[in-house]
Amino acid sequence: MNIKIAAEKTGLTKKAIKYYECEGLINPSKNSSNNYREYTDTDIVKLNLIGALRVIDIPVSEIKCLIEGNKSLPDIMKNTLNKITENISNLEKSRLIISNILNKNLEDYSTIGEQVRKLRETLEFSISEKKEFISTRLLKIFPGNFGKIFVNSYEPFLNITVDSDEKKDAWVKLVEFLDDLNEIDNTQPFIKLMNSIDVNKIEEYRQKSKEDILENFNNNIFIEKIKKQYVEFIRFMNKDKEKKKIFAKSVSQTMDMFNGLGVDENIFDEYLEILNEDYKQYRQIGKKFMSEIDEELKKEFGFTAKEFFENLKTTEN
Repeated sequence: MNIKIAAEKTGLTKKAIKYYECEGLINPSKNSSNNYREYTDTDIVKLNLIGALRVIDIPVSEIKCLIEGNKSLPDIMKNTLNKITENISNLEKSRLIISNILNKNLEDYSTIGEQVRKLRETLEFSISEKKEFISTRLLKIFPGNFGKIFVNSYEPFLNITVDSDEKKDAWVKLVEFLDDLNEIDNTQPFIKLMNSIDVNKIEEYRQKSKEDILENFNNNIFIEKIKKQYVEFIRFMNKDKEKKKIFAKSVSQTMDMFNGLGVDENIFDEYLEILNEDYKQYRQIGKKFMSEIDEELKKEFGFTAKEFFENLKTTEN
């Protein structure tokens, strides 16, 4: 059959059929009397296969390997699937970055390039690199001993794997959030107070705190012990007005420090809950823990923990 009939049988254009011939995918014979190409039923089967594989984006070079017997069809499809998956992942990362820039209404061309580079690089970070990135950024925001204690409280939950669209989105937003935070002034009273603490005690606290978080945040006995200590602390503060006043001043200084960040620091916890399942569980236990404490405080004192801290504002004055 001639090329016109071959095109009708396969749905391919004459140009496509000639291209596949030039690439060595088919080798039709020539009619000696008129020098026209003659296509056999075997050629039609090959052309139908070639057309089908091209529809699903399998490269001509791979199809040639299949026809020549150098690769099997399952192997070619697996390789193509892996490449498609990688392309989808890269496109998704680009989508997240573009959406982020659009949401921030960035119009300064001098900063957009740096922004894109930073977000793309952090998406490719390994687990350890992500952990180091967050820790380093937090230590820069919170200087001195307080920064070390602050980072330590999150350290067990900073092993982050960005393996879903939701996590990729949360990671990009977390990076942006950390980038937007103002750095705390070293002269803040609370920071100065924390910097007066013995460095060795910080390290001792760091080790103990990490062990407590990892080993005991699912331990009911440990949680009950902390609850009792919490209620006892409130009880003690309620009895000693002078100590309560000192504590109120410390809390006020802490709040002033966090207010200087320029954004809502609770967003960090929301993103980390998405990125780390253990932290999500830890926060759920913490909420249940605080709910139970509030019940006890309400019963004994008539206020919740939140109300106690809000009332400290009047105590300081």
